[in-house]
Amino acid sequence: MTSKRILCGVLLLFLCLHAGRVTSAETRSFTVHFAGCTEFAGWGPVSLAEAQPLVPTGYVIAGAAVGQADNQALAEHFQIAGLPAVFDPQLTYEYTPDSIGTSGELYVSAAGQGVPAYFLFGAETDPLPNSQQSFLANWWFTGNGGKMKQSTVFPVISFGTAAVTLYTSNTSLLGNLIGGNTASNFSILSVRGVYPAATMTVTFKASGDK
Repeated sequence: MTSKRILCGVLLLFLCLHAGRVTSAETRSFTVHFAGCTEFAGWGPVSLAEAQPLVPTGYVIAGAAVGQADNQALAEHFQIAGLPAVFDPQLTYEYTPDSIGTSGELYVSAAGQGVPAYFLFGAETDPLPNSQQSFLANWWFTGNGGKMKQSTVFPVISFGTAAVTLYTSNTSLLGNLIGGNTASNFSILSVRGVYPAATMTVTFKASGDK
């Protein structure tokens, strides 16, 4: 029996990016504003043996994110700050509502230089009325030049359900991580997020800075 431990394999895909701008070229920090967005967030277990070699020294397995964007300026800002983000001009995010308008189908396809092609497909439901809440999401990345923090404030966000499957080549890095062509065990978290606005502040601390 293969031993497994939970890795927070989180995939966040944004339908709409309003704007992104550099606020400090010297520190490589910047702010991004999101408007009228939806997202799929899935979190489930993968093999510890496959995940461990991908984790940098000094970190314990707790989380991972797919750094892809269909906004070239945003991808370039991340790259300047040291995050190996990938610009995918063909990134596709489609949500097709049903005739009632309370649920629908999600289809996402993504690829990019150095990133294994993958796609997502499945059913989602819209959030229940009056289920809004505030939310704060923090992510950290350590590279050769220093440490980055992404802090996103959601004044209002609502969550619906999602039953989505990830598909990819079983010989790719992603396929090895999930142990085959498909992954649908987002047993820890699987949601459709809907929010009118959010602000992400990216700060960078160079190596050697106190």
